Amino acid sequence: MKLKDRLSIYSVLIFSVVIFMASAAIYISFYKWMKQNEIAVLENKTLLAAIYYLEADEVSHSEQESTKERLRKSISRKNIAVFNELGFLAKGEMDETQAITNEFLESVRKNHRSSFSTDEYFYNGLFYKDNEGDFVVVTRESKNEFNSQLYSLLQILIIVFLIGVVLIFLLSQFLGKVAYEPLMKIIDQIKARDNQNFTKPIESKNTYTEINDLVATYNHFIDRLDRTFQIQKNFIDYVSHELRTPITALLGTLEVTNKKERTSEEYQEVLVQLNQYVTDLDETLDKMMLLSGAKTNFEFSKLHMDEIIWQIIEPMILYHNAKIEVDLQVKNSDYLQIQGNLQLLQLAFNNIIENAIKYSDNQPIRIVLKEVDQKLLIQVIDSGIGIPSKDLQNIRQNFFRGTNTQNYNGKGIGLSMANIIFKLHHIRLDITANKPKGTLVQLTFE
Repeated sequence: MKLKDRLSIYSVLIFSVVIFMASAAIYISFYKWMKQNEIAVLENKTLLAAIYYLEADEVSHSEQESTKERLRKSISRKNIAVFNELGFLAKGEMDETQAITNEFLESVRKNHRSSFSTDEYFYNGLFYKDNEGDFVVVTRESKNEFNSQLYSLLQILIIVFLIGVVLIFLLSQFLGKVAYEPLMKIIDQIKARDNQNFTKPIESKNTYTEINDLVATYNHFIDRLDRTFQIQKNFIDYVSHELRTPITALLGTLEVTNKKERTSEEYQEVLVQLNQYVTDLDETLDKMMLLSGAKTNFEFSKLHMDEIIWQIIEPMILYHNAKIEVDLQVKNSDYLQIQGNLQLLQLAFNNIIENAIKYSDNQPIRIVLKEVDQKLLIQVIDSGIGIPSKDLQNIRQNFFRGTNTQNYNGKGIGLSMANIIFKLHHIRLDITANKPKGTLVQLTFE
C-alpha cells in the first residue's frame, strides 16, 4: 500500500472517531435540552390546567373563559387529570391513567412538582392547594414531535458524517499528492540513475525542509560512495601498474641469471637486486592496502595538523639532510585540529613534501600553516623545476608525469594518491606556479 493511501485511511479513521464523538455529544446535548424544554412547557400547561379546573369558582366568568381559551390552544383536556387527596381522578378527561402511579402522586405531593416520561408521553405533575382540598394536577404531552425532531437530527448527523468521511478521504488524497510530489520527483531522479550518472546530485527546489534534508543527506552519501568507488578504482589501477613493474623485473632478473653459470659475487649482486625489488613490492602493497582501507578501514579521529607535519619532516631532516622551514602562523590552535585518518594523511603529506624536495634537488622548501577566512591553510613552497602550465590540468591524473621530469625517478601516482586522500578529508588541493620558479601547493581545509 502506498504511503499516501495509508495516511488517507488513517485520516479517515481519526476523523471518523472525532466526528462520531462530536455527533454523539451533539445528539445527547440536544436530547437533554429538548427534554428539559418539553418539561418546562408542560409545567406551564399544568399550571394553566390547575387554574382552569380548580379556580373556576373563584374567578369571574370572563376570566374563566379567557383561561379556557388559552387552555384549548395549548393542551387538550384529554391530556389532563386532576387527582384528589385519596388518589382518585376528580377532574379532567384523561382516559388512560395507568402510567400515573401512586408513587408518582406521592412524589408530587412531597416535592410539589415532578415529571417522568414513557415511550409515548411526557408527564408532569403539580401539587395544588385549593379551598376544596389538596389536588395533584397531571398533564401529558405526546412524544411524536419530539421523536421526529430527534430522528431528523440523527439523519442529519449521519449524512454529515458520511459526507465528511468522503471529503476527508478525497482531501487527504489530494494533499497527499501535493505533499509527496517532491518525494516522487526524487524517486524518479533516483530511478533515472545508472552506472554512468549515479554520482549526479539529486535536485530539489522550493520544497520542504525535511525533503531538503533528505536530498542533502542522499547527495552526501552518494558523494562519499563515489569517493570510495574512486579509491577502489585507483587501487586497482595502482596495483596493476605498480605490481607489474617489480614482478617483471624479478622475472627478467631470474631469467637472465639462469642462462649461464655466474660467480658468487655476481649471485650476490643479483640477490641484492632481487631484495630491492621485493622491498619495493612490499612497500607498494602497504601503500595500496592503506589507500584501499584494508589496513585502516578509514577510521577518523581528532588529529593535530602541526604534529603530523613535524612527524613527516623530522626523519627527512635527520636522515636525508632536507632543508625544510616550517612557518606556523596559526594563533588559534583550534584551527589545527581536524577529524581524519592519521596514516592516510601522513601518506598524502609525505608524497607532497617528498615531491617538493625531489624536484627542487634538495633545495630549501617552506611549509606555512596559517588561518584564512576562519579556515586552516597549509602551503608547501619550493623553488624547483616547477610544473609547466600545460601540465597543471592533468597533474592529478594517475601515472601522469610532467614533461620536464625525465631526469627524475617517479611513477606518477604520488600526487594522484594524495589528491584522493585530501578529497576524502574535505581538503581542497590547489597547485600553481611559484614565482620566480618552483611550485606552490596549497591545501585549504573546508
